[in-house]
Amino acid sequence: MRIFASIAIGVLALAAPAYADTVTIPASGALPAITGNLVRPAGPGPFPAVLVLHGCEGVGDLETKTVAELAKQGYVALAIDTLAPQGIKNACSSPAAFVTSARYAYASLGWLAAQPYVIPDHLGAVGFSMGAMEIMGLIDPVSPRPPPPGLKVAVAYYPACDRRGPNVTVPLQILDGAADDWNPAPPCQQLAQAATEAGKTVQITTYPGATHAFNQPRSYTRVYLGHTLRYDADADRDADAKTNAFLATYLK
Repeated sequence: MRIFASIAIGVLALAAPAYADTVTIPASGALPAITGNLVRPAGPGPFPAVLVLHGCEGVGDLETKTVAELAKQGYVALAIDTLAPQGIKNACSSPAAFVTSARYAYASLGWLAAQPYVIPDHLGAVGFSMGAMEIMGLIDPVSPRPPPPGLKVAVAYYPACDRRGPNVTVPLQILDGAADDWNPAPPCQQLAQAATEAGKTVQITTYPGATHAFNQPRSYTRVYLGHTLRYDADADRDADAKTNAFLATYLK
C-alpha cells in the first residue's frame, strides 16, 4: 500500500529515517503473547499510531509496505500477526479465527497507547479483508460497546458488512470493489447509508470492476477458494490517497 503525503508534516516525515523492530506484546489473561512488526519515525515523538491488520493469509508484503509508508507519513505503525498465537498459518477457511483475532487487535491497541512515543488518544486502524472484519468487530460490534480507548479512526478494505448495524463508534472509511464475490459490496453500502442517517461518519468508495484484494499487486488474476482476485492499479492508487487523507483528518 502506498500512502501519499497531503500535508506538510507528512512531506517532512518522508525524508526522516524510521526505526523498525519486531516487538512482542506480552500475554494478558487468556490471550497469549502477540508478535508484530513496528515501524516509527525517527525522534522521541510522541506520534499518532496506526494498527495494521492482515487478511486471512497472514502478514505479507501488503502489510509490510503499509507500515513502512505509514512511518514515513509520521505515524507509529504496527502490523501484528494474529494467526501465530492461534497456531495456524491461514484462516481463510476458519471463521472462528476472526473473532479471536479481534481480541488480539484490541489488546494491541492498548499496548500501542501505553508506549512513550505514542500519543495515546490518537490511534487509528487499517485492515484488509479479515483485518477489516476485525475492525468492524471493534467499532461496530453486534453487542454495542464503546470503541477501544484512544481509537479515533478506522479504514476497512473490502470487509464483510452483513449483520452489522449503523452503530459505528468512530469515523469509518470503507474501500471495496463492485466485483467482489467474496465480501459483496451492497451490505457495506447499506451500512454506510444507515450509519450516515444515524449521524455517524462513514465514507465508502466502491470501485467499479474491482474484486476482493484489489490492492495486492500481482501480474495475474487468480481464483482462490472459488473467489476471483485481481489487482487494480487505478483503484489501488485512489484508495491510498483516500486512506491518507482520512487518517490525517482524525489523527493529525
